[in-house]
Amino acid sequence: MKKTLYILIFLGIGLNFCYSQTESENRFGLTEFDSKKHDRIYRVQVEDYQNVEMIEFKNGEFKGTLTHLIWKTNRKEIRKDSIIQKIAIPNSTVKKLITELNSNGFEKLKDCDNIENCISGLDGTTIFFKTVKNGEINSASYWELDSDYYYNQNKVKLPAEVIKARKLISIINKEFDLKEQFQSFLNRLPNGRYSYSMLIMKKG
Repeated sequence: MKKTLYILIFLGIGLNFCYSQTESENRFGLTEFDSKKHDRIYRVQVEDYQNVEMIEFKNGEFKGTLTHLIWKTNRKEIRKDSIIQKIAIPNSTVKKLITELNSNGFEKLKDCDNIENCISGLDGTTIFFKTVKNGEINSASYWELDSDYYYNQNKVKLPAEVIKARKLISIINKEFDLKEQFQSFLNRLPNGRYSYSMLIMKKG
């Protein structure tokens, strides 16, 4: 039986260290949308190891979490138990983020597959964006979002929607840097063998 270890970190001012859920959302322990309580939910997920969830309630309150997930593996690199770190984002930060993300087109972001000259691939890092609001779900994903390499190689102009998606990520990173937060999580792990995305990591 697989076990899950939850590491809860509740933060003050800054960061220190009904729809059916997808399998990934269940692993992250995310909130199931309730139209009676929730006005909207925004989610940004990096591969299978990092998720930002931001919730606006109908009563005007806000709540959010930054969640990291990694798998412990055996010597054959088979995934066994998962380790989850769930960080509470200050309500005021969630309110600020939802406001800024909404004004920058988060809810209407198009998926890469529906955009001319948007490049996607199999390996590398994919970032997922999701909005749940008013009984509707809008989802979009982008591969290697912060890289111009493949567009330059193919001599293709960077699509405007890719630039928009980068802007959305930069809004979050201004409040807490996603890469730094995940690296901090990795640094805290005890010695062992771990897996996330398509990577295998040996520590110690």
